[in-house]
Amino acid sequence: MPGESTVKNELTKTQEEFLKILESFMHDKAYQLPEQFTQIRELYHLAAEHKMVAAVYEQLQREELLGREEYKDIARILKNTTIREVVMQAQRADGFLRVYKKIIDRGICPLVVKGMICRNLYTKSDYRVSGDEDILLKKEEFALCDEILLEEGFQREELDMENLPYEIPYMHIQNGVYIELHFSLFPEESGAYGHLNQEFIHAFDTCIAETIQGVSVWTLEPTLHLFYLICHGLKHFLHSGFGIRQVCDMMMMAENYGGQIDWKYIEERLRALRMEEFWNGLVDIGRKYLGFSTEKANYPKHMQEYQTDCRNLLKDLLDSGVYGDSSMERKHSSNVTLAAAESGKKDVAASLKASLFPNMDYMKKGFPWLKKYPWLIPAAWIMRIVQYAKSPQRKKGEEPDSMTIGMSRVELLREYHIID
Repeated sequence: MPGESTVKNELTKTQEEFLKILESFMHDKAYQLPEQFTQIRELYHLAAEHKMVAAVYEQLQREELLGREEYKDIARILKNTTIREVVMQAQRADGFLRVYKKIIDRGICPLVVKGMICRNLYTKSDYRVSGDEDILLKKEEFALCDEILLEEGFQREELDMENLPYEIPYMHIQNGVYIELHFSLFPEESGAYGHLNQEFIHAFDTCIAETIQGVSVWTLEPTLHLFYLICHGLKHFLHSGFGIRQVCDMMMMAENYGGQIDWKYIEERLRALRMEEFWNGLVDIGRKYLGFSTEKANYPKHMQEYQTDCRNLLKDLLDSGVYGDSSMERKHSSNVTLAAAESGKKDVAASLKASLFPNMDYMKKGFPWLKKYPWLIPAAWIMRIVQYAKSPQRKKGEEPDSMTIGMSRVELLREYHIID
């Protein structure tokens, strides 16, 4: 029956310990490994997949286990990776804040979403690393913002000023700051989640300023920001998945802003958008594994009573890595889940077609020459199928293919009532 929970796998010991470490990091508590735990290498690889190595090492650095001869190599990797990531994160944060202040001083007001705002929720913010900063900008302010970024040494691709994309990346080679400038929070053309932009049409009217390292940073007001994190999570869930770090951010935002969040509004919008069961599953993960305090969040009692089995959702999040990048097969599976989300139901034929013949935007990522020669997309489809058939994983049969992963994840969409 649709919606029935079919639990596929229990958590491994490594996954269980990883979640406990994250919970202690989130709430700035001491942590100690169990005496019998020796899966340090597996823990490192899991943390690396979720871009949480620095947070994990910060909690483990005093463990006697890391001093043993057999673990000195992985202990060194953990330490060196953490030092590098934390130093780079601090450098990127400083570089971003300097250019952001210059933008504000010139009279325009981009809203910073996710990234820096989420990191600021943690006591040790530089240990919660992120690779980019997302800013939301009014289109009429683009020319000046673009001018400032270019003056400050940022680089971007050539643009058609008459037909600007919804997202424009900027990179600063010297300090590593990577900015994604958005005119909308979701691609308008997406049939699966483009409609979510309507939920944020008053973002600039209700925005607030947070002070970070002495700089006023404008962002979404707490209710809208938490709601955006949930919607952003759904977007990636409809692609190839999203990692546990995003769930940590949601729980931290709910706890930190507490009584400022309008839970009635969030509940109503989630129900209207068929996201209620998805959110309840995330809350269940937060309460059972990440120490989510419903009291700090001022979470309504009637919402605490919802019963949602989070196990399949949690397993999917842990398997996905950050933003579903744990494997190429999983990344390719997004065509299957997006096809189901756009139709609103499980459709094997549509999913197969989407898996074998992705749309132009998806194909351009792997075949950049399609930007210049779009009529050659049939040749690109054939090349993609041949490349996939020749991949080492397909020969060894070690990993499930993208169609198998996609159809399994379509069942998840049904379980959490996102599709019929």
